Parts: sequence; C-alpha cells; structure tokens
Amino acid sequence: MSTSDSTSGSSTLPPLVLLFSFFRKILTFLPRKKTLPATGSSALPLPNSNSSSSKSTGSVSSPCRTRLQLKGDLSTIQKGNSSISEYVSIIKEIADALEPVSDLELVSATRRGLGDDWINIYNAIRCRSTLPTFSELHALLLQSSSEYNNGIGGAISGFSRCDTEMLRLGFECDYLIAISKPRLKRSTVIESELRTSFSTTLRKAESKNPIVQAIEKRISEFSQVPLENGEPIHVMRYEKIQYFRLHSDYFLDTTNIEQSGGQRIATMLMYLSEIVEGGETYFPMAGTGKCSCAGKMLKGSSVKPIKGDAVLFWSLGLDGEVDPKSVHTGCEVLSGEKWCATKFMRQNKYY
Repeated sequence: MSTSDSTSGSSTLPPLVLLFSFFRKILTFLPRKKTLPATGSSALPLPNSNSSSSKSTGSVSSPCRTRLQLKGDLSTIQKGNSSISEYVSIIKEIADALEPVSDLELVSATRRGLGDDWINIYNAIRCRSTLPTFSELHALLLQSSSEYNNGIGGAISGFSRCDTEMLRLGFECDYLIAISKPRLKRSTVIESELRTSFSTTLRKAESKNPIVQAIEKRISEFSQVPLENGEPIHVMRYEKIQYFRLHSDYFLDTTNIEQSGGQRIATMLMYLSEIVEGGETYFPMAGTGKCSCAGKMLKGSSVKPIKGDAVLFWSLGLDGEVDPKSVHTGCEVLSGEKWCATKFMRQNKYY
C-alpha cells in the first residue's frame, strides 16, 4: 500500500510542476489595470492562500516580492481541496498588484509631491521592464503645464515650479549661506550693468559635503538630469536696490562649449532667505497674464522668493533649440536681503 502511494505521488508531481511553470509564464500576458495603488498605502495586498476570495491576509513592503511569494501561495493549496480557478484567481490578483504606473501617472505624482504615496510609486517603478526616458517625461511635464503652474499665474510652457520645497529643511538654506558668505565678491565691472550683487561658486571640497550632495541629488532626481551634468552650485546675495537685468542662462556664444559639457539645458533656482519685498524672478515671455516685479504689474509670469522654494526652467526645448521663454530677470529688491542659489545643468558631463 505504501508502494502504491509512493508511485501515485511521484506520477502527479510533474503535472503540478508544469502547471505552476505554465501559470508563471502567462503572468506577464494577463490584462493589467492602469491604476495607481491607493494613496497612503505602503504595502500591496497578498491573496488569501486558503480561499478563492479576493480578501488579503497579509502584506509585503514591495510588490516585486510577490513574484517570490507566488510559489509559496500556490504550494499551500492542498491537493484535492482546490481547483484550477483558484490558481487563476491568485495569479490574476498578484498580476494586478504588480502593475506599474504609467508615465503620465508618474509625472503627475512627481508634480504634486509624493507624500505618503512615495513607496507605491517607488515599488511600481522597480517592477517596470523599462523606464521612461528623460525626453518622454519632459514632454509629459510640458503637456500638463497648465495644471502644474496654476499657482504662479497661469499656464506657462517651458518652465515649472516645484510645488513642494526643494530645500525641505531650513538648515540646508542656512548652510549654503554660511559656507558662501565669507567668499562673496561684488559683481565684476564687465557685468555691473547687468547684475548688481555679490556671489560665489562652491568649491569642489564644499560640493562633497553630505548636505550639498543631498541637495544636488534631489535636484538631479527632480529634473531627471544626471548629477555629472551639473555645474557647481552658485550662491548670490542681493541687497536693497540690487537686481539682475534681463538675460538668458544658455550661451549665446557656443564656441568651445562642447569641451565643458555643451549647452546649458536647464536651471534650478533655489531661494535661501526669508520673504523680501521685490526680488521676484520674472519671465516676460512666459504666460500672458499680469504679474508683480518690484512693485510693478507687468505682462508675463513671476515667482516670489520664499525660503526653501525653487523654480526649475528649461533653456532648451526637446528639439535642442534655445527656448526664448526661459529669458528672465531678477527684479530689484525693495527691502530686505535676497539670497538664492543656482544649479546650471549641461547637455553632457560637465568638466
């Protein structure tokens, strides 16, 4: 009798193994829902291994782990007490949990700030077979610029403001000011008609500081421009009646720029000091509404300097041509003191 049982168990093993392998292979071909996991949930549901219902009995911190859990869930179903439909039900539920977010949903979540939902976005990205390119995400961001820029005077193509603070902790702003203040220099004679301010560029040793590295990494992640493409952070101080006249960040003279990383493609401008009167960053060619610049109402769009906030704008379009909408000015400071930092990003690795 034991011999018969052993023979019977041996003969049923290959079909079960084949059945498991078959369902593992069809997992990627099942229809997937284009939905984000519920906001605020830091884990995805696992199917109940003892029932065909959709109720979950546990959770995992990463949806990618459900591929490993699949074998365990299927193996716990007792022979003779379940059916093919139960296998299918489990596989479908796990397949839905593994569904990655779309590019548009990814951009939307990035714009509004991830908050408690960041783990779901992170997990969904990890489960993607391919990641979107910078150009694809940039295009989607510009397509949705109307929604993204409602907070700064209407739809503006070509630049966008971070809805959440780029420098999230006050000491990051204070630290950049502290390490820059001893080396500030007045603008040179050549640029005195263009800019009246004091400024300095962080040294290589300062750029290796963990606080500075954390800021630069955050800039790279938000802009999707590689870290090595960025120039050192440049810190500026504007006192009362000082300004930066209309200018572009891209180079008008492109001679030999390829030797240092090519053209500037984007700028992250970060505000380091408390609210001052005036001192807005004004984009005269972006937007058609009215905005404030040093107490005057002008056509275009402007961003008021608020400590910890930042504005990202693109100097080049997706076609590689310079974008005139990125031309801007630093409005005159009417009272107080304005501290800001800029991070210029190049087409290629900066040398």
